[in-house]
Amino acid sequence: MPDALIAGSLSIWALVIAGTDFRQLRVPNSLLLLVFVPAVLFQFLNGAGILGPSLSAALVGMGVGLASGLPGYLLRQFGSGDVKYLAVLGFLSGPAGIVAILLVFALVLGLMAVVVSVRGRMSRRKPGRIPAAIALSSGFLTFLFLSGNFDHGL
Repeated sequence: MPDALIAGSLSIWALVIAGTDFRQLRVPNSLLLLVFVPAVLFQFLNGAGILGPSLSAALVGMGVGLASGLPGYLLRQFGSGDVKYLAVLGFLSGPAGIVAILLVFALVLGLMAVVVSVRGRMSRRKPGRIPAAIALSSGFLTFLFLSGNFDHGL
């Protein structure tokens, strides 16, 4: 399967997750399993992941994603779906990829927090919850774009 087709499919998946989190403030397990199960099967059948990392790199990336999301979950800043989404992104991208995703995630989430805070002050209401999967998807899409997975040979 060409890299651009895989990257395009994963981009649509990430956008659906972001949209779902925006509307419902949750990341459904069904959307995570939609990519995770085929990614695991692909990994075992081909010896490398959909986006290239070896099995050991995918597992380390998954661990890094999970470990980076757990503190936010314990502090009730992230939902369990956000933590699982981080783990799946780590599995797909490997350790270097998840670190890059986390950097963009932190920047986007910080900007979202400023916007929500300013908007809350302007309307004199308590700021609402921030759908973190939007920032995670932004990080993943940035990773896909910068990793060259959209190269179609032109």
